[in-house]
Amino acid sequence: MMPISTDKSIYDKTGRLRFCSIDKFVSDICEGDHCFICGRHPSKVPFNREHVIPNWLLRNVNIHSGNIQLPNGRLHRYGSYTIPCCTECNTGLAEHFEKPISEAFGKGFSGLSALVEREGTERLFQWMALLFVKMHLKDKTLLQNPDTRLGRFYISDGYDWSTFHHMHCLARAHYSGAKIGKYVHGSMLFVEVGENSEDEFFDIATVSSAYTLYIRVKDIAIYTVFDDSGICLEAVEPVLSRITGVMNSAQARELAAELAAANIHLKNPPSFGTRSSNADGDDLEIIALPPEGNAEFFAKSNNAIGHIKRSVLVSFCQATADHTREEALELLGSNEYSFLFNSEGVFVTGGDKEDLQPVRSEWSAI
Repeated sequence: MMPISTDKSIYDKTGRLRFCSIDKFVSDICEGDHCFICGRHPSKVPFNREHVIPNWLLRNVNIHSGNIQLPNGRLHRYGSYTIPCCTECNTGLAEHFEKPISEAFGKGFSGLSALVEREGTERLFQWMALLFVKMHLKDKTLLQNPDTRLGRFYISDGYDWSTFHHMHCLARAHYSGAKIGKYVHGSMLFVEVGENSEDEFFDIATVSSAYTLYIRVKDIAIYTVFDDSGICLEAVEPVLSRITGVMNSAQARELAAELAAANIHLKNPPSFGTRSSNADGDDLEIIALPPEGNAEFFAKSNNAIGHIKRSVLVSFCQATADHTREEALELLGSNEYSFLFNSEGVFVTGGDKEDLQPVRSEWSAI
Protein backbone atom coordinates (compact mmCIF):
# COMPACT_ATOMS: atom_id res chain seq x y z
CA MET A 1 0.00 0.00 0.00
CA MET A 2 1.13 3.56 -0.63
CA PRO A 3 1.65 5.74 2.45
CA ILE A 4 -1.48 7.36 3.85
CA SER A 5 0.03 10.80 3.34
CA THR A 6 2.13 10.87 0.20
CA ASP A 7 4.43 13.73 -0.77
CA LYS A 8 4.04 13.08 -4.49
CA SER A 9 1.14 13.59 -6.83
CA ILE A 10 -0.33 10.57 -8.63
CA TYR A 11 -1.09 10.53 -12.37
CA ASP A 12 -2.72 7.68 -14.24
CA LYS A 13 -1.51 6.32 -17.58
CA THR A 14 -3.45 8.99 -19.50
CA GLY A 15 -1.80 11.81 -17.54
CA ARG A 16 -4.88 12.55 -15.46
CA LEU A 17 -4.04 14.01 -12.05
CA ARG A 18 -5.57 11.52 -9.66
CA PHE A 19 -4.01 12.75 -6.40
CA CYS A 20 -2.84 16.33 -6.06
CA SER A 21 -0.15 16.46 -3.39
CA ILE A 22 -0.04 19.20 -0.78
CA ASP A 23 3.04 20.72 -2.42
CA LYS A 24 1.38 20.83 -5.84
CA PHE A 25 -1.86 22.16 -4.38
CA VAL A 26 -0.04 25.04 -2.70
CA SER A 27 2.40 25.90 -5.50
CA ASP A 28 0.28 25.36 -8.61
CA ILE A 29 -3.23 26.16 -7.43
CA CYS A 30 -3.11 28.37 -4.34
CA GLU A 31 -0.03 30.33 -5.36
CA GLY A 32 -0.23 29.64 -9.10
CA ASP A 33 -2.86 29.81 -11.83
CA HIS A 34 -3.47 26.15 -12.68
CA CYS A 35 -7.01 24.76 -12.87
CA PHE A 36 -8.08 23.97 -9.32
CA ILE A 37 -9.69 20.69 -10.40
CA CYS A 38 -7.42 19.05 -12.98
CA GLY A 39 -4.23 20.97 -12.21
CA ARG A 40 -3.53 21.89 -15.84
CA HIS A 41 -2.06 25.25 -16.87
CA PRO A 42 -3.92 27.84 -19.01
CA SER A 43 -1.24 27.42 -21.68
CA LYS A 44 -2.29 23.77 -22.13
CA VAL A 45 -6.10 23.93 -22.17
CA PRO A 46 -8.83 26.58 -22.66
CA PHE A 47 -10.04 28.38 -19.53
CA ASN A 48 -13.15 30.34 -18.60
CA ARG A 49 -14.64 31.70 -15.37
CA GLU A 50 -16.35 29.60 -12.71
CA HIS A 51 -18.82 31.39 -10.44
CA VAL A 52 -17.85 30.89 -6.81
CA ILE A 53 -21.55 30.92 -5.94
CA PRO A 54 -23.09 28.88 -8.79
CA ASN A 55 -24.82 30.83 -11.52
CA TRP A 56 -28.01 28.77 -11.16
CA LEU A 57 -28.17 29.72 -7.48
CA LEU A 58 -27.66 33.42 -8.23
CA ARG A 59 -30.59 33.19 -10.67
CA ASN A 60 -32.69 31.26 -8.16
CA VAL A 61 -32.51 34.08 -5.61
CA ASN A 62 -32.01 36.91 -8.15
CA ILE A 63 -28.81 38.32 -6.65
CA HIS A 64 -26.42 38.69 -9.60
CA SER A 65 -26.28 42.41 -8.85
CA GLY A 66 -26.18 41.87 -5.10
CA ASN A 67 -23.05 41.80 -2.94
CA ILE A 68 -21.27 39.29 -0.76
CA GLN A 69 -19.47 40.59 2.31
CA LEU A 70 -15.81 39.59 2.17
CA PRO A 71 -13.65 38.61 5.18
CA ASN A 72 -12.22 42.16 5.23
CA GLY A 73 -15.73 43.59 5.58
CA ARG A 74 -15.90 44.99 2.05
CA LEU A 75 -18.51 44.08 -0.53
CA HIS A 76 -18.06 42.28 -3.84
CA ARG A 77 -20.70 41.82 -6.53
CA TYR A 78 -21.91 38.22 -6.84
CA GLY A 79 -22.02 38.38 -10.62
CA SER A 80 -18.25 38.97 -10.82
CA TYR A 81 -17.36 36.73 -7.88
CA THR A 82 -15.56 34.19 -10.06
CA ILE A 83 -12.32 32.21 -10.30
CA PRO A 84 -10.56 30.73 -13.36
CA CYS A 85 -11.26 27.11 -14.28
CA CYS A 86 -10.55 25.12 -17.41
CA THR A 87 -13.62 24.77 -19.63
CA GLU A 88 -13.61 20.96 -19.44
CA CYS A 89 -13.64 20.93 -15.64
CA ASN A 90 -16.22 23.70 -15.54
CA THR A 91 -18.52 21.50 -17.63
CA GLY A 92 -17.77 18.55 -15.36
CA LEU A 93 -18.71 20.55 -12.26
CA ALA A 94 -22.02 21.48 -13.87
CA GLU A 95 -22.84 17.88 -14.73
CA HIS A 96 -21.85 16.32 -11.42
CA PHE A 97 -22.97 19.00 -8.97
CA GLU A 98 -24.99 21.84 -10.41
CA LYS A 99 -27.59 19.95 -12.41
CA PRO A 100 -28.85 17.54 -9.69
CA ILE A 101 -28.40 20.01 -6.83
CA SER A 102 -30.11 22.89 -8.63
CA GLU A 103 -33.08 20.64 -9.40
CA ALA A 104 -33.34 19.74 -5.71
CA PHE A 105 -33.04 23.35 -4.51
CA GLY A 106 -35.63 24.42 -7.04
CA LYS A 107 -38.20 22.40 -5.07
CA GLY A 108 -37.26 23.92 -1.72
CA PHE A 109 -36.58 22.01 1.46
CA SER A 110 -38.74 19.08 0.35
CA GLY A 111 -36.65 18.78 -2.83
CA LEU A 112 -33.42 18.73 -0.86
CA SER A 113 -34.86 16.12 1.51
CA ALA A 114 -35.83 13.97 -1.46
CA LEU A 115 -32.29 14.19 -2.88
CA VAL A 116 -30.77 13.13 0.44
CA GLU A 117 -33.24 10.29 0.83
CA ARG A 118 -32.53 9.12 -2.72
CA GLU A 119 -28.72 9.18 -2.73
CA GLY A 120 -27.44 10.14 0.72
CA THR A 121 -25.39 13.22 1.56
CA GLU A 122 -22.04 12.55 -0.16
CA ARG A 123 -22.69 14.72 -3.23
CA LEU A 124 -23.87 17.63 -1.08
CA PHE A 125 -20.92 17.21 1.29
CA GLN A 126 -18.48 17.41 -1.61
CA TRP A 127 -20.40 20.35 -3.11
CA MET A 128 -20.07 22.26 0.15
CA ALA A 129 -16.33 21.51 0.13
CA LEU A 130 -16.21 22.86 -3.42
CA LEU A 131 -17.87 26.12 -2.33
CA PHE A 132 -15.47 26.42 0.62
CA VAL A 133 -12.41 25.92 -1.59
CA LYS A 134 -13.61 28.35 -4.27
CA MET A 135 -14.35 31.08 -1.73
CA HIS A 136 -10.86 30.87 -0.29
CA LEU A 137 -9.14 30.67 -3.66
CA LYS A 138 -10.97 33.86 -4.65
CA ASP A 139 -9.42 35.60 -1.64
CA LYS A 140 -5.96 35.39 -3.23
CA THR A 141 -7.08 37.94 -5.85
CA LEU A 142 -8.84 40.35 -3.49
CA LEU A 143 -6.91 43.18 -1.86
CA GLN A 144 -7.14 43.47 1.90
CA ASN A 145 -7.29 47.23 1.37
CA PRO A 146 -7.89 48.74 -2.09
CA ASP A 147 -5.67 51.68 -1.14
CA THR A 148 -2.38 50.20 -2.40
CA ARG A 149 -0.46 53.14 -0.94
CA LEU A 150 -0.72 51.15 2.30
CA GLY A 151 0.82 48.11 0.61
CA ARG A 152 -0.42 45.42 -1.73
CA PHE A 153 -1.78 42.79 0.63
CA TYR A 154 -4.39 40.17 -0.23
CA ILE A 155 -7.09 38.64 1.96
CA SER A 156 -5.44 35.22 1.61
CA ASP A 157 -1.98 36.38 2.76
CA GLY A 158 -2.59 34.99 6.23
CA TYR A 159 -3.81 31.58 5.05
CA ASP A 160 -1.82 28.41 5.62
CA TRP A 161 -2.87 26.86 2.32
CA SER A 162 -1.70 23.39 3.31
CA THR A 163 -4.52 23.19 5.87
CA PHE A 164 -7.09 23.45 3.05
CA HIS A 165 -5.71 20.40 1.24
CA HIS A 166 -8.26 17.97 2.68
CA MET A 167 -11.18 20.14 1.49
CA HIS A 168 -9.54 20.32 -1.93
CA CYS A 169 -9.34 16.51 -2.10
CA LEU A 170 -13.05 16.35 -1.27
CA ALA A 171 -13.98 19.03 -3.81
CA ARG A 172 -12.27 17.19 -6.69
CA ALA A 173 -13.15 13.61 -5.70
CA HIS A 174 -15.64 13.45 -8.58
CA TYR A 175 -12.70 14.12 -10.94
CA SER A 176 -10.06 12.00 -9.20
CA GLY A 177 -12.43 9.07 -8.72
CA ALA A 178 -11.44 8.87 -5.06
CA LYS A 179 -13.70 6.90 -2.79
CA ILE A 180 -14.82 8.69 0.38
CA GLY A 181 -13.81 6.39 3.23
CA LYS A 182 -15.41 5.72 6.57
CA TYR A 183 -15.39 8.65 9.03
CA VAL A 184 -14.30 11.11 6.29
CA HIS A 185 -17.77 12.63 6.21
CA GLY A 186 -17.90 15.56 8.61
CA SER A 187 -20.80 17.04 10.52
CA MET A 188 -23.63 17.98 8.20
CA LEU A 189 -26.99 19.41 9.14
CA PHE A 190 -30.01 20.34 7.01
CA VAL A 191 -32.56 22.69 8.57
CA GLU A 192 -35.75 24.29 7.30
CA VAL A 193 -35.67 28.01 8.08
CA GLY A 194 -38.25 30.76 7.85
CA GLU A 195 -38.57 33.02 4.81
CA ASN A 196 -38.94 36.39 6.53
CA SER A 197 -39.82 39.19 4.12
CA GLU A 198 -37.27 41.39 5.90
CA ASP A 199 -34.46 38.92 5.21
CA GLU A 200 -32.53 38.24 2.05
CA PHE A 201 -33.29 34.90 0.39
CA PHE A 202 -29.62 33.93 0.38
CA ASP A 203 -26.88 33.88 2.99
CA ILE A 204 -23.45 32.30 3.23
CA ALA A 205 -20.79 32.36 5.94
CA THR A 206 -17.48 30.62 6.51
CA VAL A 207 -15.40 30.19 9.63
CA SER A 208 -12.07 29.41 7.99
CA SER A 209 -10.20 28.49 11.16
CA ALA A 210 -12.89 25.93 12.01
CA TYR A 211 -13.33 24.62 8.43
CA THR A 212 -17.04 25.31 8.69
CA LEU A 213 -19.46 26.53 6.01
CA TYR A 214 -23.08 27.65 6.30
CA ILE A 215 -25.36 28.42 3.37
CA ARG A 216 -29.03 29.40 3.27
CA VAL A 217 -31.16 29.43 0.14
CA LYS A 218 -34.74 30.54 0.83
CA ASP A 219 -36.10 27.93 3.27
CA ILE A 220 -33.01 25.68 3.17
CA ALA A 221 -30.05 25.97 5.55
CA ILE A 222 -27.05 23.63 5.24
CA TYR A 223 -24.24 23.40 7.77
CA THR A 224 -20.98 21.53 7.22
CA VAL A 225 -17.89 20.96 9.32
CA PHE A 226 -15.39 19.31 7.00
CA ASP A 227 -12.75 17.81 9.29
CA ASP A 228 -14.44 16.45 12.43
CA SER A 229 -15.82 13.05 11.32
CA GLY A 230 -19.26 14.12 12.55
CA ILE A 231 -18.18 14.74 16.14
CA CYS A 232 -19.31 18.37 16.40
CA LEU A 233 -22.89 17.65 15.43
CA GLU A 234 -23.19 15.48 18.52
CA ALA A 235 -21.35 18.07 20.61
CA VAL A 236 -23.95 20.77 19.91
CA GLU A 237 -26.91 18.52 20.68
CA PRO A 238 -27.66 20.55 23.87
CA VAL A 239 -28.17 23.56 21.60
CA LEU A 240 -30.14 21.70 18.93
CA SER A 241 -32.49 20.17 21.49
CA ARG A 242 -33.54 23.62 22.67
CA ILE A 243 -34.38 24.93 19.19
CA THR A 244 -38.10 24.33 19.24
CA GLY A 245 -39.22 26.45 16.29
CA VAL A 246 -38.27 27.71 12.85
CA MET A 247 -35.15 29.88 12.90
CA ASN A 248 -34.70 33.22 11.19
CA SER A 249 -31.48 34.42 9.51
CA ALA A 250 -29.65 35.59 12.63
CA GLN A 251 -30.55 32.44 14.54
CA ALA A 252 -29.45 30.24 11.65
CA ARG A 253 -26.08 32.00 11.61
CA GLU A 254 -25.67 31.57 15.36
CA LEU A 255 -26.09 27.83 14.97
CA ALA A 256 -23.25 27.89 12.43
CA ALA A 257 -21.10 29.68 14.99
CA GLU A 258 -21.91 27.01 17.59
CA LEU A 259 -20.75 24.23 15.25
CA ALA A 260 -17.56 26.12 14.40
CA ALA A 261 -16.88 26.80 18.07
CA ALA A 262 -17.22 23.12 18.91
CA ASN A 263 -14.67 22.27 16.22
CA ILE A 264 -12.01 24.68 17.48
CA HIS A 265 -12.39 23.13 20.95
CA LEU A 266 -11.93 19.56 19.69
CA LYS A 267 -8.79 18.29 21.46
CA ASN A 268 -8.24 15.06 19.53
CA PRO A 269 -9.49 15.68 15.97
CA PRO A 270 -9.25 13.01 13.28
CA SER A 271 -6.51 13.14 10.67
CA PHE A 272 -7.01 12.61 6.94
CA GLY A 273 -5.03 11.34 3.99
CA THR A 274 -5.24 9.58 0.64
CA ARG A 275 -4.09 6.08 -0.23
CA SER A 276 -3.93 3.76 -3.22
CA SER A 277 -2.52 0.31 -3.79
CA ASN A 278 -0.79 1.16 -7.07
CA ALA A 279 1.11 3.98 -8.75
CA ASP A 280 -1.79 4.82 -11.09
CA GLY A 281 -4.24 5.54 -8.28
CA ASP A 282 -6.82 3.09 -9.61
CA ASP A 283 -8.36 2.56 -6.16
CA LEU A 284 -7.73 5.99 -4.66
CA GLU A 285 -9.44 6.50 -1.31
CA ILE A 286 -9.68 9.49 1.01
CA ILE A 287 -9.41 8.08 4.51
CA ALA A 288 -9.83 9.27 8.07
CA LEU A 289 -8.02 8.18 11.18
CA PRO A 290 -10.49 8.96 13.97
CA PRO A 291 -9.27 9.58 17.52
CA GLU A 292 -8.91 6.57 19.76
CA GLY A 293 -11.64 6.37 22.35
CA ASN A 294 -14.16 9.15 22.90
CA ALA A 295 -13.82 12.63 21.50
CA GLU A 296 -12.26 15.08 23.92
CA PHE A 297 -12.74 18.84 24.09
CA PHE A 298 -10.69 21.63 25.60
CA ALA A 299 -12.31 23.57 28.42
CA LYS A 300 -14.85 25.92 26.90
CA SER A 301 -13.50 29.39 26.22
CA ASN A 302 -16.33 31.90 26.10
CA ASN A 303 -13.97 34.44 24.56
CA ALA A 304 -13.10 32.05 21.72
CA ILE A 305 -16.76 31.22 21.14
CA GLY A 306 -17.69 34.88 21.37
CA HIS A 307 -15.02 35.82 18.84
CA ILE A 308 -16.61 33.46 16.31
CA LYS A 309 -20.12 34.64 17.13
CA ARG A 310 -19.15 38.27 16.76
CA SER A 311 -17.50 37.68 13.39
CA VAL A 312 -20.53 35.76 12.11
CA LEU A 313 -23.27 37.93 13.64
CA VAL A 314 -21.85 41.46 13.73
CA SER A 315 -24.21 42.71 11.01
CA PHE A 316 -27.25 41.53 13.00
CA CYS A 317 -26.36 43.33 16.23
CA GLN A 318 -28.37 46.44 16.98
CA ALA A 319 -29.57 48.45 19.94
CA THR A 320 -32.36 46.92 22.05
CA ALA A 321 -34.42 48.19 24.99
CA ASP A 322 -31.66 47.00 27.34
CA HIS A 323 -28.43 47.48 25.37
CA THR A 324 -26.77 49.83 22.95
CA ARG A 325 -25.32 48.21 19.82
CA GLU A 326 -21.82 48.57 21.27
CA GLU A 327 -22.89 46.82 24.48
CA ALA A 328 -24.55 44.05 22.49
CA LEU A 329 -21.37 43.53 20.45
CA GLU A 330 -19.29 43.39 23.62
CA LEU A 331 -21.64 40.82 25.15
CA LEU A 332 -21.65 38.83 21.91
CA GLY A 333 -17.84 38.84 21.93
CA SER A 334 -17.78 37.22 25.37
CA ASN A 335 -20.51 34.70 24.48
CA GLU A 336 -23.08 36.39 26.70
CA TYR A 337 -25.60 37.30 24.02
CA SER A 338 -27.82 35.06 21.96
CA PHE A 339 -30.27 35.40 19.10
CA LEU A 340 -31.46 31.84 19.67
CA PHE A 341 -32.40 31.88 23.36
CA ASN A 342 -33.72 34.34 25.93
CA SER A 343 -32.30 34.87 29.41
CA GLU A 344 -34.02 31.67 30.62
CA GLY A 345 -32.42 29.66 27.82
CA VAL A 346 -35.74 29.29 25.98
CA PHE A 347 -35.85 29.48 22.20
CA VAL A 348 -36.93 32.91 20.92
CA THR A 349 -39.71 32.18 18.44
CA GLY A 350 -39.01 33.95 15.20
CA GLY A 351 -35.99 35.67 16.74
CA ASP A 352 -37.95 38.75 17.77
CA LYS A 353 -35.27 41.42 18.17
CA GLU A 354 -37.08 42.97 21.12
CA ASP A 355 -36.78 39.71 23.06
CA LEU A 356 -32.99 39.42 22.74
CA GLN A 357 -31.29 39.08 26.10
CA PRO A 358 -27.77 38.13 27.22
CA VAL A 359 -27.43 34.40 27.83
CA ARG A 360 -24.45 32.06 27.69
CA SER A 361 -24.51 29.29 25.11
CA GLU A 362 -24.39 25.72 26.36
CA TRP A 363 -22.78 23.30 23.94
CA SER A 364 -20.86 20.43 25.50
CA ALA A 365 -18.78 17.41 24.54
CA ILE A 366 -20.36 13.98 24.19
